[in-house]
Amino acid sequence: MSREPAGDARSLRLRRVRDRLHEVRLDGLLVSHLPGIRWLTGFTGSSAFLFVEPGSATLITDFRYRTQAAEELVDGVAISIAESDLFVELGRCLQECESGPRVGFQDHDLTVRDRRVLGEKCGSVLWEPAGSILEDLRATKDAGEIDSIANAVEVAETALSETTGFMTEGVSETELAAELVYRLHRAGSGSMPFDPIVASGPRSALPHARPGDRRLREGDLLLIDFGARVDGYCSDITRMFVLGAAQPWQREIHATVLEAVDRAIAATSAGVPAQDVDRAARNVISEAGFEKYFGHGTGHGVGLEVHEGPSVNARSRETLGPGNVVTIEPAVYLPGRGGVRLEEVVVAEEGGRRVLTAYPLALREL
Repeated sequence: MSREPAGDARSLRLRRVRDRLHEVRLDGLLVSHLPGIRWLTGFTGSSAFLFVEPGSATLITDFRYRTQAAEELVDGVAISIAESDLFVELGRCLQECESGPRVGFQDHDLTVRDRRVLGEKCGSVLWEPAGSILEDLRATKDAGEIDSIANAVEVAETALSETTGFMTEGVSETELAAELVYRLHRAGSGSMPFDPIVASGPRSALPHARPGDRRLREGDLLLIDFGARVDGYCSDITRMFVLGAAQPWQREIHATVLEAVDRAIAATSAGVPAQDVDRAARNVISEAGFEKYFGHGTGHGVGLEVHEGPSVNARSRETLGPGNVVTIEPAVYLPGRGGVRLEEVVVAEEGGRRVLTAYPLALREL
């Protein structure tokens, strides 16, 4: 699959944003969410605004990133270095810009205080909530983005394979999580997309359990939910293990969740409502009598952030499009006993899907 050079891809993204601004009759867009800034410009710093106009784009950052911004930015994006405060520099740029009075801002990202400061420093502008303009565009991944996510999946699976030898009786969840993170970095991951979930025994029934001091014991279910980051892009994978021979009830809920994964993946395709993918998984779990033990959505988008659009749940009103990369992660959680969650990373395509994850889904006995 051919892919465009990063600079050309980002220039195309800026054009698509400008097209959307024209459609909604906005004269500009203030991008404050750092993943969105990176997606549009390549800038990876921790402090910035991006102001997009019909004919120009300006990155506003501080002195720390003067050299970095010059090295990272795509052609066609100007740099403005704030002497004191980003909002003050934004106000100065707005006074000089050619935009009209209606400028969108990312209302999901800016705080109430930030919005007040916008009014104080840039009072001549009519600020309009921009909604999900940028997020909707980011949900469709190009070939280069999908390659990066696939590489992040491969790094994660390599690290997991190297960590299984440490999944032994007496090892604590915290120790196992630390070993996994070490292996992830060795395999090529950048910063963690999220802190790994390592949950054993009854704690595997806690959907977002943090690794604790509990030590692995014979008969424990072991849930590992983790990811890697490559070129800024994330993976998100969950696999199940059991110390010793699996008990019948453990096999039963694992088999149920595995069938739910298969059904949901089979339903994943461009043009399919995300709600239908969720229903495909949920029906399997309900028919097995575990409906009340699966209380979250079936999946979510993955990209520069580990949780992006589209959402794959019962309330979703989104339809999957070609290039959407989503997780499929149904589960059954039995309080006080243990839980099973399996998670795949899947690309929606015209007429089907492509599964990026390859690590076996079987309940592995250790």
